[in-house]
Amino acid sequence: MNSTQILKEMGVTPWVLKTPESKPTLEPDSNESHFEKLVSPTSSEQNIMPAKELKPTWVIVAKPNVIQTPIFNKIITTIKKFGVDTLTLEFNPTRWQVEAVQGDLVIAFGDSAAQFFSNEPSLAADLREIIFETQNHEGNDIPVIITHDIEVLKNTPIKKREVWNDLVMARSVYLEMQ
Repeated sequence: MNSTQILKEMGVTPWVLKTPESKPTLEPDSNESHFEKLVSPTSSEQNIMPAKELKPTWVIVAKPNVIQTPIFNKIITTIKKFGVDTLTLEFNPTRWQVEAVQGDLVIAFGDSAAQFFSNEPSLAADLREIIFETQNHEGNDIPVIITHDIEVLKNTPIKKREVWNDLVMARSVYLEMQ
């Protein structure tokens, strides 16, 4: 029994050498079952990121006055480098609608958003590194990661490291969900 047959018995798809000139073919094995050989896409078809419809969406919640700041835009650019789409929502607790949360994870910036999502009267700095939940537009529970307000980052740049740690935690939480 060769290694390919052992892998098939275990239910593991065997590795197939990918070459640009190979074509998909059906090849019968000794048991008359068929499988399609994998084909490497041509260089024009290669895409580093998954197709747009497959990318997760992270909902970013912040106060309206910080959304257009350069530091906020840099944070959004950094989040997009994780391979996700972002949806930015202005936080206003009196007009908050669950239907607006069309994503897979929420990152809440600032004390008011932290208090809203956690139902705790604490500051964002005290609620960091705790994973909360909310519902998205489909009624699914999704994680909420709380981090510092953007204005805090302007006044105390050392907090940028903590925001970075929160973004890494958000990525880890999302990957564990999958």
